[in-house]
Amino acid sequence: MPTERINGFQMYYEVAGQGVPFLYVHGGLGGGRGSALFRQHHMATLAQHARVIAFDRRAAGLSDTPLTGYSFDGFVADMVALLDHLGHARAVLMGHSAGGPQVLQCALTHPERVMALVLSCTASQTVYVPAELASLVTFLGTEGLTHLQQMLARHDTPPSAQAPVPPGPVEPLAGVLQTYLAYHLHGDPLTARLQDITAPVLILHGTADTEVPFGEAEQLHACLPTSSLIAFAGGSHSIPVTHAEPYCHAIVDFLQALGLVPSSASGGPA
Repeated sequence: MPTERINGFQMYYEVAGQGVPFLYVHGGLGGGRGSALFRQHHMATLAQHARVIAFDRRAAGLSDTPLTGYSFDGFVADMVALLDHLGHARAVLMGHSAGGPQVLQCALTHPERVMALVLSCTASQTVYVPAELASLVTFLGTEGLTHLQQMLARHDTPPSAQAPVPPGPVEPLAGVLQTYLAYHLHGDPLTARLQDITAPVLILHGTADTEVPFGEAEQLHACLPTSSLIAFAGGSHSIPVTHAEPYCHAIVDFLQALGLVPSSASGGPA
């Protein structure tokens, strides 16, 4: 599948199926496998109903770790640039975990590009400050963190030092930290603006999620005027895997109810 230079970095993405564009934004703060779990568990089934697009965010999965661009404006620009690259003026956006605030931000800044939202195990602000970083965050403060992010971006790095290096296990580290800082510095300006999102929204969340507590889903549901909430009783943050069939079925049912998927299509996995 293609790796293309999109919005300033080599982005890995996969596309499957035909029909309404459905863009998936994975969670995490970088590193890891990117969108691989979604591609493994849901892409083939959803591709029976829609044109499914899954990409690895900057510093994640098979995508590159660029030096700059780690901000919410940059993350939204990545989504929009990929949709432009594929020729889609509008799409259904799905955000899982840390991908949720990004698609919410996109719905606020580019409402004309959003047909509907699917929010999975997420909140308007998903960053948890690990204990080992809490003292650093407290010590540096917002100004210090901003300065640290600018230092990591290495704007003054000479061209000779920007040559590609062989991939290694620590290569995304600077990108992961910059992503974390972007979320931390962004804070939570979204909650106060959620009522401005008028696109239909489906919220999927496990009641036993300890990473993003179920109360966050209830808050999203209360603040988003056109949302519906499906609770997975006893489900953890891993409901896309542990409850894969009903999870996927709920997404297809949502798309069918909006008339984006033909009602004659089967709502369940094949």
